[in-house]
Amino acid sequence: MKIPAISSNAIQLLWQLRTLLILSLIVFLTGSCKKEAQTPDEHSSSLSETQKTANINGDVTIAAAVGSGWVAYSPTKKIHLDDADGLQIFNWTSYKSVGDPICADYQYDNGTETFRIVNNQSNRSEIRLQNEYSSGSRQFEGYVTFNAPLDDESLMQIFGSTEGATQLMIRGYAADGGSIRGAGQTLATNVYGKEVHINVIHLQEDKGNRIKIYINGVKKADIADNEAVTNYMKYGNYGTLRTGTATVKWRGVKVYRDGTAPN
Repeated sequence: MKIPAISSNAIQLLWQLRTLLILSLIVFLTGSCKKEAQTPDEHSSSLSETQKTANINGDVTIAAAVGSGWVAYSPTKKIHLDDADGLQIFNWTSYKSVGDPICADYQYDNGTETFRIVNNQSNRSEIRLQNEYSSGSRQFEGYVTFNAPLDDESLMQIFGSTEGATQLMIRGYAADGGSIRGAGQTLATNVYGKEVHINVIHLQEDKGNRIKIYINGVKKADIADNEAVTNYMKYGNYGTLRTGTATVKWRGVKVYRDGTAPN
């Protein structure tokens, strides 16, 4: 049987069809790989949206806390500033000052809070958290920075005590290149101009009766509470003003509740 000859045009058409099939196969395989590669990103995006919703609607567990089970919450903030007339209390705003000329002020800018005592007409620029609690567990967390010549200023405190006003006070000093002390001991040295991550866990009597302080994730103090009182937290710049001026910066401050401290 005679096989008909295939024309050159038919041969060219077959080659074109073959090329199209190969290109189609490459496109299909490439698309499948991209889809598989994108799956983790799509999942991450979904988680991000879920977390954003949780933040809007209420509490959300945050990984920056030390320990487990901690839930972030947002108590009302009050600004405390001193001037020649004594303590002045203001509703939170991004900037507030007292004195004429200014002797102390507070400023919030993109997550960083700056507390200045400008002269000895003031000894206080603080945030007072309205997070009163007498049971359960609470945690304070943030990044603090102070520079020379600051000496003997309170950086953070747990207010409320059966003896005096304060159960715990963490202070900055000039000694040892800038140091942080609290709970009766030195917590960090050589910190002038360096950002320091601080976590303070307070376990009331029903949750372990302890106060624990962590510096850059390392536990530096662990003391008994032993005071069945109502407490709240403050942070900023408060004290004796041994120097001409004093400035403290806190970044990313958060508070948590209902968690468990590390063993």
